[in-house]
Formats: sequence, C-alpha cells, structure tokens
Amino acid sequence: MDAARILNHDRGVVLFTALLFVLIMSILGAIAYVITANDSAIAVNLEVSRQAFYSAEAGVNFAIKSIEADLKSNTLVLPSTDGGVISLSSYTLPSDEDITDIHFEYLPIDAPVLMWIAENLYQFTVRGYGSRNADADISVTLRNDTAFKYGVFGDQGVVSAEYTNYYGYDSTETLTPAGDDGNNQCHVGSNSNVNLSGNTQIHGYIGLGNNGITDAVYIPSGNPEPLIYADGDAERSVGRITPDPLGVAGGAYAQKFDDSRTYNDNGMIPSQLILELGQSITLKGKPGGANYYFTKIELKKNAVLSIDTSAGPVNIYLSGELNGKSGTITHAGGDPKKFAIFSDTADPISLSNANPFYGTVYAPYADIEIYNRATIYGAVVARTVAMKNAGNFYFDSALKNKYLTKDVVMASWLDVRR
Repeated sequence: MDAARILNHDRGVVLFTALLFVLIMSILGAIAYVITANDSAIAVNLEVSRQAFYSAEAGVNFAIKSIEADLKSNTLVLPSTDGGVISLSSYTLPSDEDITDIHFEYLPIDAPVLMWIAENLYQFTVRGYGSRNADADISVTLRNDTAFKYGVFGDQGVVSAEYTNYYGYDSTETLTPAGDDGNNQCHVGSNSNVNLSGNTQIHGYIGLGNNGITDAVYIPSGNPEPLIYADGDAERSVGRITPDPLGVAGGAYAQKFDDSRTYNDNGMIPSQLILELGQSITLKGKPGGANYYFTKIELKKNAVLSIDTSAGPVNIYLSGELNGKSGTITHAGGDPKKFAIFSDTADPISLSNANPFYGTVYAPYADIEIYNRATIYGAVVARTVAMKNAGNFYFDSALKNKYLTKDVVMASWLDVRR
C-alpha cells in the first residue's frame, strides 16, 4: 500500500469523524434549544399563573375589607339562614391608572354571591386573571370575629390571688362543669400586664398585647409558680387587643345603651337600684331578651338580685357603679349565654357571690373586683380585673359565637383546581 492511498484513507476517516461530531453537536444543540424553550415556556406559564393567583388573592382581600366596611357602616347584613346569599356584584376595584395588572371577578360570573354555610361562617369564590388567558380560583370562608377571644381580659391589667383556677367549658354541652374539660380555652389577656400568684392554674394561654407604646408583660409570683396548660406557647405576643370590640363607646352597643335609656323593661324598678339589708328583687327575661337600664346597682348585706331567664335572656345596661360586694346575684338555670351586664362608664364593679355567678360582664372602661372565693361561669372584659380571693373562673366558649364584632376574619381558603 503506497503513501497516497494511506493518506486518502485517513482523510476519509477524519471527514467522517468531523461530520459525526457536527451531527452530535447539532443534536445536542437541538436538545438544548428544546429544553431551553420548554423551560422558558414553563417559566412564562408559571409567571402568568402566579399573576392570576395574585389577582385572585387581591380579590379576596378586597372583598373582606369591603364587607367589613359595609358592616360597620350598617349598609350590609350578612345572611343568617341555610343557603342565604348576598350579592358581591358591587365589589369592583375603582378605576386607578396605577392598577393595571390586577384583574378579578367574583363567582358565579353572572350573579356573584357570598353564601351562608353554617353559623357565623360564609363562603365566596373569586377568579383572578393573568396574561395569556391564565386564571386562578380561590374559595374563601370567612366569619365575624368574636368579642371574647379571652375568658378574662383586662386592658390595663389582670391580677389573680393564690389558688385561683381558670378553666374552659362549653355550656351547650354542660351547664355544670367540674374542673377543666380539656379544651384549654380559658385564655387570659391584657394590653398591660398579667399578674398571677402562686398555685394558680390557667387552662389556656396568656395573650400579651400592647398599649400602643410597650408590650404587655407576664409577672408570675409565689411558690410554686402558676401552672399554664396551653395548646402551644403558654405566653403569646398577640399585638394590640381591641379594648372595646363591641363598641359601648361610639360603636354598635352605644346605640343599645341609647335605646335602653328610653325603652327598657324596668317597669316599676328604679334606674338607681339599691337593695337594703336582706332585700331581693327579680329581673325577668322574655323572648328575644329583656333589657334593663340602671345608673347604679348596690347590693347591701345579704341582698339578692335574682335573674330569671326561664322565659328568655336578661341584659343589664349599666351607666354607673355596681357594688355587689356584700350581696349576691343569682341566676337560676345557670346559662351564661342568657345573662349579661354591659357597662359604658369607668365606675367600678364588684362581685362577691355566695352562689356561682352565671353570665357575661362586659365593662371595658371599668375596674372589676371579685371577692369571696367566687365561682364565675361566663366571661369578663374590663379595664382591669382583680381576683381578690381564691376562686374558680370558667370561660364558656359558646359565648364566642354569641357576641360577634363587625370585624371580618378569614376562616379558611382553598386554591381551586379546575
């Protein structure tokens, strides 16, 4: 074999190898292009899907704020029966040249609604849109917030004597609880401080708010120190807690006070109620609730203020002092949901019950003192709360759905897949 033939043969091999290399590189390039194109398409799809989801999320927040504003302005009433609805067709974003990438609408498109699905639970669905015809649906359940997140709340302080127990229970299940039922729902809260003495038990957490300047503090004392049985953290920083969620000053319940001054069920009972030694009087309920108005209540030694809710609830609207240190308030039937005392002043309130007290005391501007190893079933909201002697406090968690504010909170949400 001569040199020319060998050279020509090598040239053929080199050419074939080069062509094979070019082919492989072309294939790899094509694969890389396809992968890059797919990645780009996926990224674009992800971006437009995200845009649609964020638009739907904006629609959720817009609806909640709009519903809350309409409730507070008394231009909206939420449905209260199975399948009841209200229209959401008026809840559209105002024209704003700075808002160009948020597009949503409520469903069904032809007649968007908020629907009642259970007690204090409502549902609506919003569809958000992105570019390239992308869309996303979010289904939301919401509810009115409760005025009673805490069994005991003292805006400017809660103080507890030794051997005080804070339990939780549900009056729809039992009216006579014995100790804690295991739900750990008797939370104690303040925007200033919670002072608990030794041998105290709290079956719930301590909610530490703030007064607008400083955070609330928990101050335990005694030996052994208080025991806190909480599902989760025993002490929680919760931000500022609204002191008057029902609005006895300038809110919804301020109107109830105005109404009760003029239209009440006192009859012959004077608005300044003073029961002398051993005297007694009965406040009777009626269907829908009987409303009594007092500028002062004083129970002298062995005096008894009897609450009869056999025919319906009893509400006391109090614009003055309640001095019950020497007397007793009795409530036959023992259902805290059927008896409430509302105060709109800073005049003090004192309770000292030989018998258990069943009811709600809502006095956000008053100082409340509880004496004589009293047992309280219900809830207390006050400026300050002081348990002067050992006692038992049972928070009725059923009150959460009875006393609702006009604040709206989301209960759950679901990214609907279609």
